[in-house]
Amino acid sequence: MNYRYNFNEEKSNNKKRIIFVIVFFIFMIMFVAFFFRNSSNVIVNKLSTIISKPITFLYDICTGTTSGVNNLFKDSESILAENEALKQENEELKLQALESKRILDENVSLKNMLNISKEYQHFDIKLGNVIFREHDNWTQTFTINLGSKDGVKLKQAVVHEKGLVGYISAVNEDSSVVTTILDPTSSVSVTVSTINEPAMLKGDLELKSENKLKLTYIPLDTEIAVSDVLYTSGLGSMYPSSIPVGKIIEVVNKKNDIGRYAIVEPNVDIRRVSEVGVIIN
Repeated sequence: MNYRYNFNEEKSNNKKRIIFVIVFFIFMIMFVAFFFRNSSNVIVNKLSTIISKPITFLYDICTGTTSGVNNLFKDSESILAENEALKQENEELKLQALESKRILDENVSLKNMLNISKEYQHFDIKLGNVIFREHDNWTQTFTINLGSKDGVKLKQAVVHEKGLVGYISAVNEDSSVVTTILDPTSSVSVTVSTINEPAMLKGDLELKSENKLKLTYIPLDTEIAVSDVLYTSGLGSMYPSSIPVGKIIEVVNKKNDIGRYAIVEPNVDIRRVSEVGVIIN
């Protein structure tokens, strides 16, 4: 059996050991120098400072990186906290805006009601709000928060500060239905400001979506013109006299004067009215 000794391998291993020992001693010297860099001995301090520079450099990098990461996390947490605070503040501002709008709407509503009371102070009148509107192509009605407990009865006139709105067509204990003058089934006897003869103001299926009415049965010998104002005539038992209704915005003349008519714009924007008064007596 032949035994061969590999001198090259042994030589390589010896080199590695020597390099390891040298590196080990260098690091030991650097670490010792690092710990003695604050020595009161000037020479030791200076040598330690020079020798420990690489370690100090690495230490500063590591501590700087750690500090940067910590600061990054702190900044992220701070930003998240600020975002949450801003969200909360935004929600509070929204609530405040809604509350301000509600208060403003209430003030406007109360002002409108006060104006209605002043306008019809010579009547016994009950004030209420529109709580539901009928949305269909045929009728023009809405529901108010006044009922029989408030003294409301059928066929009582319903008004706004600017003029006539309609009449009570159905009554419950706490609410009532108002058929407005825009409804195709509605008709009001009116007088024109320039004449004393009555004419008939009616709701029209084609005109109601435009908040307009049709004036018919105009006396043959009367002259009417755009901007003439209409008032309730007081004929019949439903509407008291002299309540403003609207004004003429167009006169349609036909060859047969019996068939002539006029287009009238109500004083009240009935599709948007929110506060009304019911004339009880």
